[in-house]
Amino acid sequence: MAEALTLDKQNEEISPQAMRRKIFRMVWPATLESTLQMAVGMVAMAMIGHVGPEAVGAVGLSTRVTQIVWAIFAAIGTGATVLIARAVGAGDKESARRTAEQALVLAVVLVCLLTVLVVWQARWLMVALFRAEAYMLDLSFSYLALVAYGMPFMAIMQVVGAIMRGAGNTRTPMVVALFVNIINISANYILIFGRFGFPAMGMYGAAIAAIVAQSVGALLALYVWHRGQALTVRMWRLYRPHGELVQRILKIGIPAAGEMIFWQVATIILMRLIVTFGTAELAAHQLGLTAESLSYMPAVGFGIAATAFVGQSLGAEKPRQAARYVAELVRLCLLLTVLTASLLFFIPETIMRILTQDAEVVRLGAIYLSLMAIAQFPQQMGGVLNGALRGAGDTKAPMYIGGFGLWLVRLPLAYILSVTFGLGITGVWVAMTVDLFVRFGLSSYYYYRGHWQPAALLRTGRVS
Repeated sequence: MAEALTLDKQNEEISPQAMRRKIFRMVWPATLESTLQMAVGMVAMAMIGHVGPEAVGAVGLSTRVTQIVWAIFAAIGTGATVLIARAVGAGDKESARRTAEQALVLAVVLVCLLTVLVVWQARWLMVALFRAEAYMLDLSFSYLALVAYGMPFMAIMQVVGAIMRGAGNTRTPMVVALFVNIINISANYILIFGRFGFPAMGMYGAAIAAIVAQSVGALLALYVWHRGQALTVRMWRLYRPHGELVQRILKIGIPAAGEMIFWQVATIILMRLIVTFGTAELAAHQLGLTAESLSYMPAVGFGIAATAFVGQSLGAEKPRQAARYVAELVRLCLLLTVLTASLLFFIPETIMRILTQDAEVVRLGAIYLSLMAIAQFPQQMGGVLNGALRGAGDTKAPMYIGGFGLWLVRLPLAYILSVTFGLGITGVWVAMTVDLFVRFGLSSYYYYRGHWQPAALLRTGRVS
């Protein structure tokens, strides 16, 4: 009788219309939030671009270091999202609440330690990681030592957002992001160029603006999380560590961190190669990355939705429903990617001119955007499939696939094409495109084999 009830529960299917409504309710705030992040990044980099190519390069190099720290606490968010989604799917709100509390405290402790390390060793980090011109290195480590003070606030904001998304709430993180981006853009304009009586501080003004916006965002995220009706937590009670729960968060999150760190370290190595080509090439690469977010950031919401819906479906012991959600998300993401990639492909120079007036940087950046327009299709579809695997608790497969593509395809091919065959920076960008197609093929093969489904069902136990 128990087996029959379980089978009936698994065979209960949501209608296609109801599924699309749920997808839309979750995806549009996450997509808008990602688009807002893209927009503020483009605006800030455009303002820095008017300061000069050296400032763009210095900010780009510093970002590589802060992104490694971001990868570590984002992994905690990934673990929390998956476990909370499962608990919500199973109707266990207490387990979801306890997971949220443990994840936030863990993230705050780790990011504070890492912030001290980055501020203390900013100069050593920049010299050890990059072989850029001395002047650019000086700019980079001074910018890094300042912007690092905002990392604890960013960690809080990101982890709280991940917790809410796991519970199916993407609207609140979107509202928080809206306020943060308004503050960031306004402060950037005032502090970079010196408006309303403030001195013009150039790229250092951008760092201060980021810290101000992130601190406001962290406080706002904590407030709305504490006051919300869904997944309310007791913020001010005595914290009690739960070793088993922390271990489960890290078990899921550490491979996700490994995947991100693989990417960041590979990017640092790639940047060491790119800086040898010259300042214009470095600026074109950095501004190209910013402009490319016009295409891929709106689709990030689909990967977030895949993680949440798969986790919730498997928590409710409905693997077939999880697969249906992923199929629908892939179709919808493909339609959005056709639109956004077309902008990169058909008007790349127009987009680059928004970010800089340097003719050589515009010319090189247009080449980058044309190649990345093609690569958006495997990148976005692969993002949905990897999000589904994470929702099933399988964060190791995306890590292995990412490591293979980055270390065995992108890096060696970039060196061969750019140096051995003399293609320069274009060879690096071609290698990046090939890597994205290879990884998409591997993710598709692994996902559609379906081994993640029974494995996930074995891991749906909840915290008592």
